[in-house]
Amino acid sequence: MKRNALFLVAVLICLSGCGNLEKGITNIDQGDVTTGGNITTGRLNNQVYQAVMTDGKYQTSAARQLNAEKLNNGFNQTNFDNGLLRLSYDTFSVDQHYFQEGQYLTADTIKNWLKRATDDEDSLGLNPANQEEPIIFQQLLEHDFLKEDGKTLAGISLGFAFNSVYYGSEETMTISRDTMMANARKTVQTVLTHVRQIDGLATVPIVIGLFEQSAKNDTAGGNYIYQTVSTDGGTTIDQFEPVNETHLILPVASGTSNAATDDGLNSKFITFREAIISFFPDLTGVSGKVYYVDDQVQKLVITIDSNYYSKTEVTSFTQYVGKQVETVFSEVPGVIEVQIGSITGQQAFLSRESETTAIASFVFN
Repeated sequence: MKRNALFLVAVLICLSGCGNLEKGITNIDQGDVTTGGNITTGRLNNQVYQAVMTDGKYQTSAARQLNAEKLNNGFNQTNFDNGLLRLSYDTFSVDQHYFQEGQYLTADTIKNWLKRATDDEDSLGLNPANQEEPIIFQQLLEHDFLKEDGKTLAGISLGFAFNSVYYGSEETMTISRDTMMANARKTVQTVLTHVRQIDGLATVPIVIGLFEQSAKNDTAGGNYIYQTVSTDGGTTIDQFEPVNETHLILPVASGTSNAATDDGLNSKFITFREAIISFFPDLTGVSGKVYYVDDQVQKLVITIDSNYYSKTEVTSFTQYVGKQVETVFSEVPGVIEVQIGSITGQQAFLSRESETTAIASFVFN
């Protein structure tokens, strides 16, 4: 069989009439017990952290879902969460650290920081006091990283989300980068000083990422724009390093120039879309979202809305899509995923790992 052959794995499971995926991925790390006695979750591949379960339970974070204002679309939230993990890789390597949801910052502390400042002596609010000014500081996310014993803290990462657009009750306000960064510097300084006073966090490395939230009609979502690492118990940040990442929607709007038009990915996507529509015209839509870091494709996710419903139709369509991915995107680096669905739900999933040519696919019943 050719090295770049398409592997089609049809998974047919009927559980109370519902389709499901069973053993579709065979290389799952089944988890282990750390030297400290904690159980780990295992992991899908060597590019993601294993999480630690304390006393046999997964520990959630107090910071979960705490916002000054609701993140105006789910794409912002996804990019905010995933991006902080990526920024953590250099300081906390995946193969030598375990992940744990943030356990040090309390919900009350975070809520107080996200409020507007007031004249009260005990006010902790980090957003502008003037009600006519926009809310800038939007959300704070904490990730903890443990050493190989699964118990000793190696350090933490803090993600700070800031608004680029504020949607007030009467008007929408655009927030300039300078205004946002003025608030960001004050906010990071206040939070870092507090964090260093928490037992166990006085001297550990702290990765800090600044995330700029996009407008609510931007389906690509926002990006991390700056990062830094506080070491040796530092409580001040002298400067932030720029982060070169971006999320883009495909196809790119006519007349727009960006990374996807510059490297030819947009043209490849249009070729792919036209190829599958020409052979399978009953499609509702074909769209893509690509993630770049340092101008290199890290991940391309393609969503196909199908009007095919029989098992034979979906299987044939999935095979054809896989061959087109294999051919059209052969020179595109990074992970590629294709999600095929209809109004009835997910129908098929295809993926190609980074630096490989083989396409794995799953057809759901």
